[in-house]
Amino acid sequence: MKKLLLVFILIMMITSVWAKGGGAGGTFFGYQMSSYPFLDESVEILNNSFGLSYFGGFGYGAGSDGVIHGGFGMAIKDPVYESGITGGFGGVINGVQLITTLVHLNVMSYTGFGGVYTGNNAANKDTWFFVILEEVDLELGIPLFSWFMPVVYIGYQIAGNILPGDMLSSFISYTPVMGVRLAWGSF
Repeated sequence: MKKLLLVFILIMMITSVWAKGGGAGGTFFGYQMSSYPFLDESVEILNNSFGLSYFGGFGYGAGSDGVIHGGFGMAIKDPVYESGITGGFGGVINGVQLITTLVHLNVMSYTGFGGVYTGNNAANKDTWFFVILEEVDLELGIPLFSWFMPVVYIGYQIAGNILPGDMLSSFISYTPVMGVRLAWGSF
């Protein structure tokens, strides 16, 4: 497993040398929360967080005007397996680069579709749902090299069923999120 990870990192480093303009690809890990840890508890944020974790991969290009377009794929799961919720999404990334000097500050939108198994949290007889996802994030990255940048992000994620059942009612999740991205590219 360590050799496979090393090969993956080397491939990402080598391909990033030929990257022209702005752009990145990599992996991410995030977590749903009921509030942001840096806010006072008296600041209530609308949520019904299931406390799920999610991970995946992404890739995007950034034009000279700072507009970002790309794609992502991710899996979600209950990290402690209490609810049994699991699923996955794929979709598009759109965003804008606000700052690209010593630090990178981006506003990103992740829009996708996927499937969710609700496990023990089934509100009705349906346990599988075709779901739409929207996540808006504020990302802060520090390029350690011209080809590698760790990124932390905060955002808000909404996911709701399309089928079966009444749209956005049989399964709905709306929650603050935080996470980390490891980006290889041209910075």
